[in-house]
Amino acid sequence: MSDRSSTAPNSGDTPRELLASVAALQRRTRATRNAYWLPLLLFGLLTAVAAPLYVESAEPPALRVGEDNPALSGLGGDFLERSAALGWYWLAALIGGYLLSLWWYRWHGVRVGVQTPARPYVIAGIVGTMVGLVLPIVLRYLLLNMTTVISNGTSWLTIPLLGISNRGMIPHLVIAVGLLILARLERSRGLTVVATAYTAAVALVNIYFQTANFQPGDLNRYSFLLAALLPAPILLVGGGIALLNTIRKSA
Repeated sequence: MSDRSSTAPNSGDTPRELLASVAALQRRTRATRNAYWLPLLLFGLLTAVAAPLYVESAEPPALRVGEDNPALSGLGGDFLERSAALGWYWLAALIGGYLLSLWWYRWHGVRVGVQTPARPYVIAGIVGTMVGLVLPIVLRYLLLNMTTVISNGTSWLTIPLLGISNRGMIPHLVIAVGLLILARLERSRGLTVVATAYTAAVALVNIYFQTANFQPGDLNRYSFLLAALLPAPILLVGGGIALLNTIRKSA
């Protein structure tokens, strides 16, 4: 007798057994529709591929003056030497990654007969990418063009956010928010754990750079590589475990 028939309710079941059967079917349905291993592996690989762009060609100063890069490269962070290339890379990687995730969930839903409503996840990712493009412009305007009273009153928020932007960490925040939303849509504890750990890693990197009082010579050409090396393995390991679980359940 199959697992499905063993958990299906029948007319002879008691109310408690019916509830248990329904709960079992719900768990089975969620397990069948879960397909988050691909977004985890995809964005983990995209982050790892971006790692060389976080490496400086020489020892950087403690604080690099922001470069006059095109507005669309705002995702790359003005403190990084290759900020323009990194910004364009993340613009294509984020939009392409979210659109590929949407296709994947639709294809997987057709194949297994039940689908996670991934559209809110994709919309949040693309909107977050667009916000990441304009956020540095808005923050600099608030700091440089507003009155001193307003500028000082909002500096507690604008300065940390601008620091996150200048270090090229906005793409990681976009990925983190998207994964937290996807975990809610998938109703998956495993994905929730991975998304929370990834968000915590991104936050720790930002707190480290925000609170450290760097002096000339404190940073080396690999310092900003933390932005890629610390969060990426969390996605790759989490996605690999999820893929192995999927294979095991389908065997």
